[in-house]
Amino acid sequence: MNKIIVCTYDEILLPLKKSEWDVCWDMKIADDIVVEPGQLITVWTWVRTYMPLGWQCRVYARSSLPVKNGLMLANSVAIFDANFRGEYIMQFYNFTSETIRFERWTRLTQMEFAPYYVWDGTYGTSEIPSFELIVDKETYDKFAEMYPSERGEWRFWSTGKN
Repeated sequence: MNKIIVCTYDEILLPLKKSEWDVCWDMKIADDIVVEPGQLITVWTWVRTYMPLGWQCRVYARSSLPVKNGLMLANSVAIFDANFRGEYIMQFYNFTSETIRFERWTRLTQMEFAPYYVWDGTYGTSEIPSFELIVDKETYDKFAEMYPSERGEWRFWSTGKN
């Protein structure tokens, strides 16, 4: 299948671009969060993706997050492989001495889809895949079954390697 699919169960959680010139899609958090000083937390997005071989998704903090809010992605850039079917979960770290609060649906991160070189030496797919945005609870719940991969939907450390 030569398309990238972004799926969630609620339309408000769909990643969005504010302009046609934006490189990345803003992602929202699914719940209210409180991050204490020096705390590392995991935050749910309720987003899953399908990408063809030769594509990856990179998730970055929005550029104003550290300066305005004192929060950073703990791993700087979250990289999701084409064969991952699980929910995108972000790891945030509060590097300030203040408690930080965000309401659900706040845009904290941004996702970028990018091609990469596959091991056989060819570059991604022959053309840029199309997008399909899906808002459907049943599809979300059965996503890993509908778009199976060897890796499946396990979360962090899901390849079983350190």
